[in-house]
Amino acid sequence: MATKRKPDLESLYRELGYRGPRAPKTRTRGGTPRDFPGAEDLPPLDHEGLARLEKMLSRDGKAFLAEFREAHQLPVSNDELRQAFGETREAFTDPDAYVKKRRAARSQERPPRPRGARADFPPEIQLYNDIVIDPQSHKFEPRADMVGWIVNAGYQFILRERLKLMNDKGKFGWHTSDNPFIYDLKNRTGQPEQKISMALFSDFGTGLYHSRFIARHMAALQPDYAIHLGDVYYAGRSTEFEKNFNEPLSPVFAASRFLALNANHEMLSGGKPFFNFLAQRQSRQRPELQQEGSYFCLRHARYQIIGIDTAFHEIGRHHKAELNGWLRQRLEEGKKSSPPLCNILLSQNEPYDLGEKNFTPLYRDLKKIIDNRLIDFWFWGNAHYGALYAKNEAAPFVGSCIGHGGHPIYRQQIIDNRAKHAELVRKGSAIPPALWVEDGPKFPDHIPGRPEWKNPRPDLGNHGFCLMELENGKIKLTYYDWLQKVRHVAEYPA
Repeated sequence: MATKRKPDLESLYRELGYRGPRAPKTRTRGGTPRDFPGAEDLPPLDHEGLARLEKMLSRDGKAFLAEFREAHQLPVSNDELRQAFGETREAFTDPDAYVKKRRAARSQERPPRPRGARADFPPEIQLYNDIVIDPQSHKFEPRADMVGWIVNAGYQFILRERLKLMNDKGKFGWHTSDNPFIYDLKNRTGQPEQKISMALFSDFGTGLYHSRFIARHMAALQPDYAIHLGDVYYAGRSTEFEKNFNEPLSPVFAASRFLALNANHEMLSGGKPFFNFLAQRQSRQRPELQQEGSYFCLRHARYQIIGIDTAFHEIGRHHKAELNGWLRQRLEEGKKSSPPLCNILLSQNEPYDLGEKNFTPLYRDLKKIIDNRLIDFWFWGNAHYGALYAKNEAAPFVGSCIGHGGHPIYRQQIIDNRAKHAELVRKGSAIPPALWVEDGPKFPDHIPGRPEWKNPRPDLGNHGFCLMELENGKIKLTYYDWLQKVRHVAEYPA
C-alpha cells in the first residue's frame, strides 16, 4: 500500500517567518538533512524533525522542556510548551487550514495600524513614517509565537544530539602575539583626546518595528561607535542577518564604526553567518578599525572597551585558558598604565540576573579577574530587559543589562523580578542592588484623537539602548527607549 504523502510546509514556513532554502528530501540515517542548500543555516523543522522532537518529549519530557525553555529564554510552563507542540502537530497535519485559522484570529484582534506622518500622532511616532507600527504582531513573543520558535529553532536539538552543529561551526578567529586584536579608540574625526560616544545595544536582531526605531535613533545621535552584544533571531541564519540585522542597521553602519559580539542564537546556525558578517564588515570598514575576531579591545589613553565571546566554545561561558589569558592581560595592561585605564567589559551573557540569588557560571569563570578588581564597568545582554546595577564587594563593578533592544518583553515578568530582586538584596544577597530597571510600558498611555491606541499592548515591556559618553575622566550613561525618550541618566568618574 502506498505511503500517504506528507503535506507540503511551504505556506506554514511563510506564515511563521522562515525565509531561506528548503530542506532536501535526502537525509542521513539519523534523520538530518544531507547537503542542505543553506549549509550555513539551521534547517527549519520538517515532518521528520517534528517526529524526532516528539520522541524526545515522550522519552524525557521534563528534561527536554527545561532544555528548550533555557535555550530560548522562554518564560513558559511545561503545560504551555506541551500545548505548543500539540499545535505544531496540528499545523504540520494541515498547514493550509492552520495558516487560515491563524490569519483569521490575527485580523480580529488587530486595530488600525498607524503608518505615515499623521497630525494626530505624537512626534515620536511621526518621526519615521516608513516604519509600520503593529502592536498586534506576536512574532518572537515567548508565549504567542511558540509554534514559530519550535519550527524556526527546534532543529538545533536534533543537530545537537548528532553533534553535527559543534563539528561544523564557523571558523573561530584567534588573536596572535603579532595581532592581539587591540585597536585605537578614537572619535569619528580621529581625535582620541575629545569626547567619544558609543551606542550599546543587544538582542536587537528581530527586524520588528521597535528595533528599526532604535536603529534610526542611534544613527541620528551619530555615535562614534555602535556595538551590538549579540542575538539575531530566530537562529542567526544568513537570511535573518540580512533582514533582521543588516537592513535595519544600515543607517547605523553609515553613521558609526560598528562592532558585534557572538551569541547563542547566532550559534544555532553554527556561527557561520555571524563570521561571514564580520568578514563583510571588515572589508567595508574604514582602515583604522578592523574587527578581525569575535572578541576585541578598543584602547584609549584613559579607557579601554573589551568585548568577549561567551557563545562559541560553550554558551554562557568563558573558560578557555587562551581567552581568559588574553582577557586578563588586556585588563592588567589597563590597570598598569599611567594613569590607570577604566576597564569596560562587554559580553552577551550576564554575571548575574534580576531576581536571581546566585551568580552565573560566567561570573565564576571570571571570578579571579573580578576579585582582583580589574573590571570597572560591565554591560551585557541575553536577559531581555534594561537595568543599571550598583557595585558591591562581590561584584565591584557597575553592571548594566541592555538586552531590551528587540526581543519581545513581558512587562509583568520584569516588575515581578524587580520586586524579587529588591527582597533578595534586603535579606543580604551578594547580588548587587538595582539602581534602575526599565519596567515601563512599551506604548504611550495616550495618543490624541485615537482612543483605540491608548497603550494597545499593556502586557509588553519597553525597548531601548544605552548611549555611553567618555569625556574628561568621566562616563555618562543615557538610556533611551525605542521612542527616543530618555529613561535614565547616570554619571561616574572614570
